[in-house]
Amino acid sequence: METGGNLPAGAVTEARERLAALARFTSRPILAARVRLVYSLKPAPEDRCAARAMLDVNGHPLHAHAVAATMQGAIAEIQDRLRVELGRLRKRTH
Repeated sequence: METGGNLPAGAVTEARERLAALARFTSRPILAARVRLVYSLKPAPEDRCAARAMLDVNGHPLHAHAVAATMQGAIAEIQDRLRVELGRLRKRTH
């Protein structure tokens, strides 16, 4: 887990829990996960919180990136995008 800026309390824990919950969407082992959460004072409030994640699902890297007005929103968005990617991976490899 990498962080930057003044993150809201609980953001790291929420990211860990949301990414761990993705394991139920695959029968393949998740070998590694990397997450970067950044809060910046950009002029547009909807771009201040960014989350980026990479999952290694049995040798298949899956990536997601999102920006939002809140860190909770950015984390939820990468979880949703990775869930979609897990579904695509399942279709490609079965």
